[in-house]
Amino acid sequence: MADVLLTHGYFLLEDEKELEIMKPYPPLGLLCLSAYLKSAGFSVEIHDSTFSSKQALLDRLRAGPAGVVGIYTNLMTRSNVIEIMTAAKNARWRIVLGGPESVNYTAEYLAAGADVIVVGEGELTLAALLPAIAKSGVHRRQEVPGIGCLDETGAEVRTEGRKLIEDLDSLPYPDREAIDHSRYLDAWKRHHGASSINLITARGCPYKCNWCSHSVYSYSHRRRSPRNVANEVQSIVERYNPDQLWYADDVFTISQPWLSAYAEELRARKLHLPFETISRADRMQK
Repeated sequence: MADVLLTHGYFLLEDEKELEIMKPYPPLGLLCLSAYLKSAGFSVEIHDSTFSSKQALLDRLRAGPAGVVGIYTNLMTRSNVIEIMTAAKNARWRIVLGGPESVNYTAEYLAAGADVIVVGEGELTLAALLPAIAKSGVHRRQEVPGIGCLDETGAEVRTEGRKLIEDLDSLPYPDREAIDHSRYLDAWKRHHGASSINLITARGCPYKCNWCSHSVYSYSHRRRSPRNVANEVQSIVERYNPDQLWYADDVFTISQPWLSAYAEELRARKLHLPFETISRADRMQK
């Protein structure tokens, strides 16, 4: 049995609009968590629900053996996550949630059956939480910063916040081999004539748009080095040979000096891939 089963509540085949658009991307956050936990000596299983069915995930949970299941949450998957949690709880799994939705509604998700909510980045917190749960259960985890949980009386406990990871270059690349990337690449190629893969060069955003959640990374902006990102792109090209990239940063073009240095790194490797990203009008230059 793995130390943790990581999954999410998005099922592409249940989303009529997204089936029309057909631009799916792998669950990058889960792949980052998996890579870090494996580097720290944990065993990890990922159930990528994107091309799977809800029933397949529920069957996996019911089949056991029950351990710790970590579920990524966002607004779009709220109802699915509640259903997944119910099945997991009935099968005696210990449920850990992360992502913007559960952080914003900690009390509600704990009341719905979650055992622990990760508040903020998940890598360091999960690495501390998993052995703590194995040793003494899910209650009163005050020694683990960055979580919300219930004590034995049912009262909500919120521990002190965990410091954000400063050196993003110290993190391993996402655990892409843990899932079947070919399904994503093939879907893009079949529907749009070009395959695409996602990556992220930074965490957080200093801007305060009222529609955006800052519950995971706060208002920080921490960036990987241009060389580190270019090395990952080179490894992606060598392994998957995508036709284009999706930079999933909140605002990719915040730093013009960084972009210039990054472009130089790509040129040095003769990497010339089209890409999509998100930016702001005031962070663009001609």
